[in-house]
Amino acid sequence: AKSQARPGPLTIARIIRSNSGESMSVRFVNFLAMAVALAALSGCETTDDSKCPLASALVDTASLTQLQSAHVPYTAQITKVSADCSVAKYEHTVSSSLDIEFSAARLSGGGSQNFDVPYFVAVTLGDRIISKHEYTAHFSFDPGQLVTQLSVSQDSPATRMEKGKRAYDYAVLVGFQLTKEQLEFNRTVGRYPK
Repeated sequence: AKSQARPGPLTIARIIRSNSGESMSVRFVNFLAMAVALAALSGCETTDDSKCPLASALVDTASLTQLQSAHVPYTAQITKVSADCSVAKYEHTVSSSLDIEFSAARLSGGGSQNFDVPYFVAVTLGDRIISKHEYTAHFSFDPGQLVTQLSVSQDSPATRMEKGKRAYDYAVLVGFQLTKEQLEFNRTVGRYPK
């Protein structure tokens, strides 16, 4: 399991813009659903990390700064992504089990607060987005608490590998679903704003 990868700008923009249904045809979505069902019925083989898709945080989307006028109520970061995978030999599919670690901070203590932050898990092959799904990270601050941690276990849907491709040819990228302004902020001031 690696930490972070940086595809080209075109890939980053396409991943952020796309919704889970925009990058796939209905036929492909139905195919993926069938592949998941078949994988559940057939024997799966868990592989070692070197044979799994690269799992990483997408650099430009690994941090989020909530911008409200001149006030920044909180920031969030993806601090670690690790994974293992299962390969269904007969269906030629691969699925990854991700462990994602987040950290969030606020500038002042105050009372208890809860923030919901959208993030995505995308499967890519080269500069192509094979699939993308969006989820929500739920951050909770106790009264007076400035920093909170969150760990999430997330499974990526089974991906049918193309002819001649192996599991390690694919990548599983995790990032926050940023607005255009948030992405520009990251690129201007750096990934880890204070």
